[in-house]
Amino acid sequence: MSKVKIGIIGLGQIAQNHLKRWTEIDEAQIIAACDIDEKTLSESCNTFGIEHSYTDFRKLLERDDLDAVDVCLHNNFHAPVTIEALRSGKHVYCEKPIAGSYADGKAMLQAAQETQKM
Repeated sequence: MSKVKIGIIGLGQIAQNHLKRWTEIDEAQIIAACDIDEKTLSESCNTFGIEHSYTDFRKLLERDDLDAVDVCLHNNFHAPVTIEALRSGKHVYCEKPIAGSYADGKAMLQAAQETQKM
């Protein structure tokens, strides 16, 4: 069985917890990470053996080898990143609260339905 290839966007406190948990799942592999803070990006990639790093999440989304992305940003940034990820053909894992507003959450769900992605 092939592994689910995951990209992670945002490498703050929540992401560090997610990264630890992803490493415990044999069927999952983090292959790309993104953060605007280059020091945090470098440290996280070194700690977790992540080969590909980006400071622009759109560049990460251009990868055609990712099955899903884990969005670990402030909830006010969940909607735009999640919607772009879904439209790029990726499934998205996004913790609650889903978004900063009802309208953003609804737009995220609509994008998932339109793209037939989870």
